[in-house]
Amino acid sequence: MKKLALLTCALLSIGSIAQAKEIIQQPVITSSKEVVTEPVAVVEEVTVVTETPAPVIVQQDPAYINLRVGGDVWSRYSKHEFLNKDTKDLGYEIAVEAYKPYDYADLGLGVAYQDHAKRDGSADGGEYKSIPVYLTARHNMDYFNLPFTPYLKANAGYSFNFDQKDINTGINKGPASIDDGAYWAAGLGAEYQNLNVDVLYGTNYAKLKTNNEKIDNNYQRVTLSVGYKFDL
Repeated sequence: MKKLALLTCALLSIGSIAQAKEIIQQPVITSSKEVVTEPVAVVEEVTVVTETPAPVIVQQDPAYINLRVGGDVWSRYSKHEFLNKDTKDLGYEIAVEAYKPYDYADLGLGVAYQDHAKRDGSADGGEYKSIPVYLTARHNMDYFNLPFTPYLKANAGYSFNFDQKDINTGINKGPASIDDGAYWAAGLGAEYQNLNVDVLYGTNYAKLKTNNEKIDNNYQRVTLSVGYKFDL
């Protein structure tokens, strides 16, 4: 009986141990919720910087003075029945012109001293000198890509005439007086660095008084001039 009781106790112990092992080996199920991370949209702040363009400064050419000396390569006086219109010797002029450059032209003011040529022939007299004061303009044609700058030039003003010569027709001689009048000239030229050369056709208008008669005594000529420019 004791043996049977011990065997029974042993069997019960083995069963208990086996049951305990099953309980340990069963997986433990843990209930958990899956955490899903949603994407976060990150908005970056963009700062737009608008730069104000710097003002464009256009370099303007400086004002300048042009000193000019010229001689008449051709000249004549107004035609009259008893005075010869042709000339001899050489008329000349000295001029000072001040210019201010602009986009399309150089505009300025000029004054000149002019000693006109003498009449040719036996019927002479009535020659005079002039000091014209005038507005002047130059259009520089600097778009030809040349080593020099060609230009067009025009003068317009008033001529103060003086120092007239007495009339000598070969038969009669008599004093004469001269009136002032308009002045104009136009032509073309070329400039290289500060040196310029131009050819102008111009006229000084004048009235000659002699023997209670007033006659036209205009002086026309073509003048070749050389000038030099000084920047201010």
